[in-house]
Amino acid sequence: MKIILLFLCMIGLLFGVSATHKIELEENITSMVNFDKELLVATDSGSVYAIEWKEDFLELKVNKIIQLEKIHNFFGEDVLPKIFSLDKLEDRLLILSQGDDGGKNLLIYKESLRQVFSSKDALNIKKASFLDKKHIFLALASNEIILYDLEDKKTKYQKQLSEASFSDFSLSENRKEFILGCESGILYYGDTYSGEILKTYEGINKDNVYQVKMAQNKQGEKVFVSAGQDRVVGVYTDKSSKKLEADFLVYSIGVDKEAIKVAFPFNEKSDIRVYDLIENKEIEKLQGHQNLLNSIIFLNEEWLVSAEDGKNIYFWKLGR
Repeated sequence: MKIILLFLCMIGLLFGVSATHKIELEENITSMVNFDKELLVATDSGSVYAIEWKEDFLELKVNKIIQLEKIHNFFGEDVLPKIFSLDKLEDRLLILSQGDDGGKNLLIYKESLRQVFSSKDALNIKKASFLDKKHIFLALASNEIILYDLEDKKTKYQKQLSEASFSDFSLSENRKEFILGCESGILYYGDTYSGEILKTYEGINKDNVYQVKMAQNKQGEKVFVSAGQDRVVGVYTDKSSKKLEADFLVYSIGVDKEAIKVAFPFNEKSDIRVYDLIENKEIEKLQGHQNLLNSIIFLNEEWLVSAEDGKNIYFWKLGR
């Protein structure tokens, strides 16, 4: 593992901004999430890394905190499992990973690992998140959502939103609401505890939505952003919608806490465009990635972090 501090100056918007810090892991990254001042990074080899950061970003501490055991694949081989999604609630992690014979394992880690579901349950889970210590919210490939009670070990509801395949969901800060995207390009906004769909958003993405995120602006409006296979970023509020176009498939998207800025890869090189939603203009172009992106996160007003399907994580200081 290498931590490379680049400290390169801004060349300008025309040529793009280089990363300030780069972390290279030993394995390929599958997802990355941020909780307080800790990034959790999942890999295709069953590892979870914790990256501690501070406001000044003078020091980044990287530790491998979990290594999952090998599973049996279709070919009878013992291999390290790919991790598909991660979530954290207080002192526990929720890990969705590859299971035996092509199935899925859903695990909770708190000092030790506890299995919630395994390949034997035959649930094709695509993403999982905590709602509270007792409940988890699941999405299946079939575009079904599930509320599961961890204490009673019972499904509280299971609802199919459409016939389109599931792509991604994101939860509100209080975990009471979700925004979900799927193959049709339609976004579903709903209540996590009841499964009720409060509103749908459509008209911008005409094809599969790879990722969705939500934030709340200074006016108290929910803002939903989508990354589309049709080379389009969708931006929705209750009152308006906006289309941002790219030159390549948009695999990942990030939005800052107050829904002022969005960031997304916009070309085959995975260069990142930072766009001001208030001023309606591109304000930064970030260059350095060599692979497709899977995670873009605004850590605060000045810093953005991005991870790729390869081994690299880049930290960008905005507005230099």
